[in-house]
Order: sequence, then structure tokens, then C-alpha cells
Amino acid sequence: MISVVFLVLLGAALGAALGYASQVFKVESNPLVDQIEALMPGGQCGQCGEAGCRQAAEAMVRGVLSPAGCPLGGANLTKQVADMLGVSVEIADEDIQWVATIDESQCSGCGRCYKACPFDAIVGATKQMHTVIADVCTGCKLCTQVCPQQCLTTVPLTPDSRSWFWPKPQPEAA
Repeated sequence: MISVVFLVLLGAALGAALGYASQVFKVESNPLVDQIEALMPGGQCGQCGEAGCRQAAEAMVRGVLSPAGCPLGGANLTKQVADMLGVSVEIADEDIQWVATIDESQCSGCGRCYKACPFDAIVGATKQMHTVIADVCTGCKLCTQVCPQQCLTTVPLTPDSRSWFWPKPQPEAA
């Protein structure tokens, strides 16, 4: 009984010491990096050339990576990040978004696409047919690179009210 009480008190003391140390040695991060990271897709896909979304946000704040560096974010993310950083970027007239599709007659259910998708947009069981949840898919094309049957393709997403980007009108030159 005494050993249990001793271990509980020891655990509480060590927990309190760790809690105190985390407050004393806390490293403050750049709030701008935190705000940009919150806007990003969060899939850690590496399409921008960085290891993850946090590193991409840090590179954008340092000026190493363009606000248009995240291909998954599209024009909406580019515009928001550029506004936060106070820089101007050229946004294409039409921002094409992509979504993966599976030719289910060719799918063997190997599960490689399911494992490669950082957004959990592909569902299915091993040796069963897989399918893509279009609302979750970002069109990163990581799944198409690992499919041995080549049954995965990406197609342009038809814009709707949730995905369409209306560019801001430019003032006419006088």
C-alpha cells in the first residue's frame, strides 16, 4: 500500500515538474506562421517541396516560398496568404481543382492508394474495391503515383459554389 502511495506521489511530483518546465522553457513561435499553417490543407503531402505544412508556412514567411507554393490550396489560399504577407501575386484567370477517380473495374484492392492518401479521401478494404470521397480529395495526385493497375486518374473538378474562386476586379487605369 505504501509503495502505491509513493508511486502516485512520485508521478504527481514529476508531472508538476514537467508542467512547470514546459511553461518556463516555452519557445514562442511566429504568430504569422501559425495563422498561415491554419489556412493550409494540413496533409503534409510535400507537393510544395517542403516536408510539411508547418515548414511551408515558415518558408512563406521567410520569403523563400511563394504564397502560390501550395498547389493544393489553389487560388483561395494563395490570395489569403499573399494578403497576410503583404505581397502581390499573379493569380491565374481559372484555378483548376483536381479530384481523383478510380476505375473500379480495374481496382484489385491492393490498398496502396489508401495508404498514400494523406487526406483519407480513399476508402475501401484490402482486396475490396476502393472509392474516392470527392469532397475530401484535394487532387494531390499522390495516389495515382502508387497505383500498380493505373486505375486511378485525376480529373478537373467542375466548379460549384464551394470551390469556385472569383478574382477581385482590378481598377481601370485612368
